[in-house]
Amino acid sequence: MIGRVTQSMLSDQLLGNVRQLQRRLLDAQDALSSGKTLREPSDDPAGAALVNGLRAQSRDLTSLSRTIGFGRAVLSAQDDALDQAESLLVRAKEIATQQGGTLATPESRQAAAEEVDAIERQLIALGNTSIDGRHVFGGLASGTAPFTGLDDPGFDPLNPYAGPADPFSIRTAPGTTVRLTTPGGDVFGSSIAALDDLRQTLAGGNAPTASIDVLEAAADDLRTERTSVGGRARGLEDRASDITAGVSKVTARLGEIEGADYATVITELTQLQTALQATLASGQTLQTSILDYLRL
Repeated sequence: MIGRVTQSMLSDQLLGNVRQLQRRLLDAQDALSSGKTLREPSDDPAGAALVNGLRAQSRDLTSLSRTIGFGRAVLSAQDDALDQAESLLVRAKEIATQQGGTLATPESRQAAAEEVDAIERQLIALGNTSIDGRHVFGGLASGTAPFTGLDDPGFDPLNPYAGPADPFSIRTAPGTTVRLTTPGGDVFGSSIAALDDLRQTLAGGNAPTASIDVLEAAADDLRTERTSVGGRARGLEDRASDITAGVSKVTARLGEIEGADYATVITELTQLQTALQATLASGQTLQTSILDYLRL
């Protein structure tokens, strides 16, 4: 037996259609305003799981980018210090050459010793270079400077470094690290010893002939370290570029999954508005007002 379709049943059906269209219309409006079609995990559980994985990947890449940025700043500070240190040794070698000649006098050597004293102090200051309070030639430790100064009671020109013996490394990729620092004694030890010997030789009024080759060897140590710093800096620069590209890919993939296609959303929004208007218009033929059911 076919049941009788009552006016109440028609009204209920109409009300259900209106509410469904209203929900879809609100979803479309929300997608248009937010730019996202995937706003809740329930919208697309599989897509939501993929989005969570991509966001975790993006966070890791962002963290690596910050770490690498800090590493590049450290290496840049080292490079600047090594450049200045090499210039100081060049000047010291010039002094040694001048004061080793027959025209040098005890007075000129004493004056030269004072200049070398200033050079040695500048070199030690470069060895104590810091960035954000962390010593770039002292294992990135903070606090006490890694090199003792000429005026410190315990100063030993053959062992002036008192910082960490272990280098500091950073993570640049899963399972991959790059060394940022070299123990300062390995970098500046030969230079400080050479300068201190030159200073004392000149202060004693003696010809610093033997200092010339020693200073050149110390300068070679600085150049070797600077070459190493440059290589590590280029490696970090390349890695930074890779990470930037990786972040762009992740961002694009996230946009593909949760981003709204504005043309499609606008078309759907127009269609839903038309359908809702048509549905509401059809309700005018019912004797019971649809407004009673919508409670508007």
